[in-house]
Order: sequence, then C-alpha cells, then structure tokens
Amino acid sequence: ERDAASQPLPVVLDSGIQLRGSIDLVEEKAGGQLRATDHKTGRALTVRNLRIKGGETLQPALYALALEKLFPHAEVVGGRLHYCTTRGAFRARSVALDDAVRADIDELAQTMDTFIEQAFLPALPASEKSCEWCDFRLVCGPDEFERTQARKSAKLQGLVRLGAIRRKP
Repeated sequence: ERDAASQPLPVVLDSGIQLRGSIDLVEEKAGGQLRATDHKTGRALTVRNLRIKGGETLQPALYALALEKLFPHAEVVGGRLHYCTTRGAFRARSVALDDAVRADIDELAQTMDTFIEQAFLPALPASEKSCEWCDFRLVCGPDEFERTQARKSAKLQGLVRLGAIRRKP
C-alpha cells in the first residue's frame, strides 16, 4: 500500500548518495514549500541546530535532498525529526536545507567514498556517551571511545573532519 507518488527506484542525490526507502511524512506549507519529516519514538537526544551532527543525524538533510529530486519544481525548505511520543516530549528538531547542509552532505559522501575505496570503515564515537545508545555496541564493545582516542591517526582525519561538523553553528 504505497503512496501513489512513491518511486520504485533509488533517488540519486548530487553527492552520489543513493537513497531507497520511505519518508514518513511530506508536509506542504502555505505557498507550496515542502518539508520532510521523520517520526521518532525514542527520546529526543538530538541538539538544536543539528545539521548533520557529525554524521550521526542524517535523515532530515538526506530526506530534504531526496524531496528536491522527487519534486524538482517545488521549493524544499528542509527536514525535521519529530519525536511524537511522551518519551520524546513531542519535540521537533528541524534542519534547513541551505548551502551549509549541502556542503556537509557532500563532505560526508566524499569521506565515505574514500573509506569504502580503502575497505576501511572505522568507528569514531564522538564521546563515551555515544556508545551507550549505539546499535553497534555489541560489535565494537563498550570501550570503543577509549580505543579510538588512542589511535587517531592520519588515516582517520576524514572522520575527524566530519566530527567537527557537529560543532559548527
């Protein structure tokens, strides 16, 4: 039971990233502007002005870019995470689709392409707390933050630069 506007093929972004899946909600504002919304059921752990949060929170930006491809004549203003439960305090975190977000996604794609070409996909948690909520904790173990701090080599500089994005305004 797909929406009539659903596309069977992946959406290819200008950065080369291919997206396949579903956007929970496409909102149309007065004036025809579009915004992608991803509903969340957990706690609202994201920060305000998150952009891509160092690569940790990609859905709002990626979904907004996908909307641009799917609706090329519409103005896409951004994406948001909507924590639609009491647990998430019904908070919303929005990401404007601007030049800074586009540059962040381009840098993300280039960095990931480099690591994939090298068959090197390291973890680089932002903090000790990052591992508490990570889906891959069983793979990495509980001490990945300490291990990665000890081996921040030149080979990891692409990820270090991505991590710096989370600190940009």
